[in-house]
Amino acid sequence: MSGVLETLSSLYGPGWMASLPHWGTNLVIGIYIVLLMSFAAYALVKARVTPLWSILLLVPYLDVIVLWVIAFIRWPRIDGPRPHVVHRG
Repeated sequence: MSGVLETLSSLYGPGWMASLPHWGTNLVIGIYIVLLMSFAAYALVKARVTPLWSILLLVPYLDVIVLWVIAFIRWPRIDGPRPHVVHRG
């Protein structure tokens, strides 16, 4: 088991983020968060849903559920307008 861990450690090492100063690491993480939320907001606007849902992507484990919901909601630009239904009775 220790041989496997040593091999993985030598392949991946501490990562490229460990070589950055602390402000550089924070900058990379900040850019990632801004890009994630802006692309999600763009997709939500196309689905005609409020882009505030993209804030939920910052919560661990809830982000997977939010992406699942976004994937399976009705997209009016693709599915077409919702048909008008008249209820009688």
